[in-house]
Amino acid sequence: MDPHFARRKTDRENRADAPCLKVLVVDDDLAYLKLLQAVLTRAGFDVAVAEDGSAALEILSSDRDIGVAIIDLAMPKMDGIETIRRLQREDDAQQRLYTILHTSFDEVETRLRALEEGCDDFIPKSATSSEIVAKLRTAARRLEMERRLHIENKELQTLALTDELTAIPNRRALFRAATEMLARGRLLSAVLFDLDHFKQINDKFGHLEGDRRLVEVAAMLKTNTRVDDIIGRYGGDEFLLLLPDTEGREARAIANRLSRTSPITMSFGVATSSSSNDTLADLITACDERLYRYKNARRDGSEQHRARV
Repeated sequence: MDPHFARRKTDRENRADAPCLKVLVVDDDLAYLKLLQAVLTRAGFDVAVAEDGSAALEILSSDRDIGVAIIDLAMPKMDGIETIRRLQREDDAQQRLYTILHTSFDEVETRLRALEEGCDDFIPKSATSSEIVAKLRTAARRLEMERRLHIENKELQTLALTDELTAIPNRRALFRAATEMLARGRLLSAVLFDLDHFKQINDKFGHLEGDRRLVEVAAMLKTNTRVDDIIGRYGGDEFLLLLPDTEGREARAIANRLSRTSPITMSFGVATSSSSNDTLADLITACDERLYRYKNARRDGSEQHRARV
C-alpha cells in the first residue's frame, strides 16, 4: 500500500474519531508553534495559536469555545505559569479551561510547580506527537464528563426545588428564595392561597381531578404574576406567592386580582415584612391567621361567596 495513502487514511480516521474540542497553543517559538498546530489539526482538533501570554489572554477572553490551552513555560514578559495563573483568575463556571504546561524542562521540580499552580497536566517537549494527541483526547473526555456532570447536577438541583405535580417551585425553593431576599434587607410580602372546598372535589370527582385542578391553578398563578414574583406550592392545596419590594396594600390588590382569575375559588392571607429580623416562617404564620379570618368572615356571610367547584 502506498505509505502516503496510508497516512492520509489515518489522518481521516483521526479526524473522524477526534472529540469536538478547540485547543489554544501558546508558544513563542514560531517554528514549533506551526509544527504543533499542524499535528493537532491533522488529528482533528480545531486549533488556535498565540505567540505569548498576553495574546493568549486576549484570545481566550473573546473565544469561549476553547476548552484546552497548551502553554509553553519559557516565554518572555509572561511565562507559562503566570499565564495560567492569570487565566484561572479570569476563569468562570461557564468556561472550564483545561490547562497543560508544555516545556523542555522535565525536572520533577518543574512538574510539581506546574501542578501546584493549578495546571491540569504537563507535557514535556520531548513527547512524541502521538503522546500529545493522546493527552488531548484524555482532556477532551474529562471535559465532556465534567460537562455532563454539571448538567446532571443542575437538573437534580432543579428537581429538588420543583414541585413534581405542578412544576412550580416547592416549599424548599420558597424558603431559600425568601431567606435570600430578607437577608438582603428587601421588603417582602407573602400571600398564602388556600383552595376552597378542595376536599369536596377530591371526594366527588377523585384525586386525579383534584390534581388537574391544582395544575390549573398553578398555571394561572404563574401566568398572571410578575417576572420577579415567585409562586410555589406550599403543600396540599396551598400556594405561596412571594412579592419582593411590594408593600401590603399592593400585595392585597394583587392577591384579589389573582383570586378573581382563578378557575376555582380560593381564600388568601397577606403579610409583609416589617424588619430585617422577619423570617418567611413569621410571614406564613401571619398569613395563616389572616387567611382563616377571611374564611370565617365568608362563612358568616360577611362577603358574597359562590363556590365554583
